Amino acid sequence: MLGRSVGLTDAEMAAMADWETTPLFDATDRLVLRYAEVLTQENRVDDALYAELEARFPRKELLELCMTVALAAFVNRVHATFRTDVDDDTQTQVGDVSFCPIGH
Repeated sequence: MLGRSVGLTDAEMAAMADWETTPLFDATDRLVLRYAEVLTQENRVDDALYAELEARFPRKELLELCMTVALAAFVNRVHATFRTDVDDDTQTQVGDVSFCPIGH
């Protein structure tokens, strides 16, 4: 649902597990996805990755990207802790999927 609301196609959402190799994402998409994965898994961004981000995004956009990734992680942790039920509208649209298959 969130992916669709920002313009991702079903094919792009299905390819998230293969974000590094799928032709559906360009270099900027891959940079954002790598950043989100690193920040979520390691909770630390090294100097090299920061330099790539800083070269691609103005400071304001980089701050917005950081806040978006942080908010998504926060929401995911709340839902994981309380095993939040999916509302009927979302269930109708996405079916019986218990998780999003993003690689580790």
